[in-house]
Amino acid sequence: MKYIGEKLEGKEYKERRTACGLIFNEKGETAVAYIKKHNMYNLIGGKIEENEDSKQALIRESKEEIGYSLKDIEYIDSLGCYYYFELMDKYELAVMDFYKAKIGEKVCKPIEEDHELVWVKPEKIADKMYFEYHRYLLEKYLEREEER
Repeated sequence: MKYIGEKLEGKEYKERRTACGLIFNEKGETAVAYIKKHNMYNLIGGKIEENEDSKQALIRESKEEIGYSLKDIEYIDSLGCYYYFELMDKYELAVMDFYKAKIGEKVCKPIEEDHELVWVKPEKIADKMYFEYHRYLLEKYLEREEER
């Protein structure tokens, strides 16, 4: 697995297992959660809970954050990222499984009411992501697409 970010000496990093997805609509736009209270953009996904695998976590997070099911879910890669999470004042090692999927049907009202679903072309949002690993994953995805 590849690791990014700077691991600072003398800091204790808590590992956080996560799942994240590039979720596309029929126009080739990707789903992004805009979190109003923090003025930040994130890819859809989050922490893997006990007794679920990363794919199940992505499906659950999609429902919680934007209220949609997913289809054609495809595992892409795993990535580790050392970072300081300023909002929570802690150092974390995010170990993420990264997926590509298509948006399914609206299945419920999102639980996380502060998350607004925004559809955008990946190249227009990569540099606006809050988390370094979201920026990295989007940039790597775009590089792969250019090679095709």
